[in-house]
Amino acid sequence: MAEQNTQVSQQQAQQEAMRKMLSFQMIYMMVSLVMLFIVASPPSLRTYIGMGMNRVFVPPLLGFNYMYPLISLIFTGLILGIITSVPRYFFTDWVKMGQIQERSRALSKAITEAYRNNQRDRLQKLQKIRMDMALDQQVISMNTLKPFMVLTVFTFLIFAWLYVFVGEIPYRVVAFPWDFNVNIQLAHAWIFPYWIIMYALVSLVVGYFITMVMKLVDFTYKIRELEKKTQTVD
Repeated sequence: MAEQNTQVSQQQAQQEAMRKMLSFQMIYMMVSLVMLFIVASPPSLRTYIGMGMNRVFVPPLLGFNYMYPLISLIFTGLILGIITSVPRYFFTDWVKMGQIQERSRALSKAITEAYRNNQRDRLQKLQKIRMDMALDQQVISMNTLKPFMVLTVFTFLIFAWLYVFVGEIPYRVVAFPWDFNVNIQLAHAWIFPYWIIMYALVSLVVGYFITMVMKLVDFTYKIRELEKKTQTVD
């Protein structure tokens, strides 16, 4: 009887987690569709939004009056990398994520052995455990993505501003670290303009670096606190 109640409770918890996850996915999809509509709408609302933000950012907050476009791109990517990485860190359960990764590796090894030994009953149980773990991973991913609904809007606003800012630069050739004669509006290998590549590259590198530093500081502090508690108990 107790085991049945436990199973019912687990099923209810899983169903509730599934409902929350589906609701979050629907909201995130709606936000993304609104952003896509703004970008694709004729005449593009993106341009009007970017022009409004350009009046604020250009003199001389981030645009430097069009004098240093490369520095403007670097600063913008730096700000975006910090703003996106900090909320992501605090909304991610890194300990639980590590536990799930370890369990997933052990489970994959056990499933491989069950296949080799043709242990069908054990294989069914392991597959059930894998499904439960997949739900846990999705819940962690959902919690990690929660702040991105707001950050997606912020990122779009920054992108809209950069689109207008680059278009209004009175010159086209800019010195990049790898080439001193780069047309900032041309596409690299016919994919993305150079300004998008630079802005995205700085944002990704800074975001990764900030996350690693926060992990190092946070986990070092937690380990020291755990060691202090252990010494006190001893």
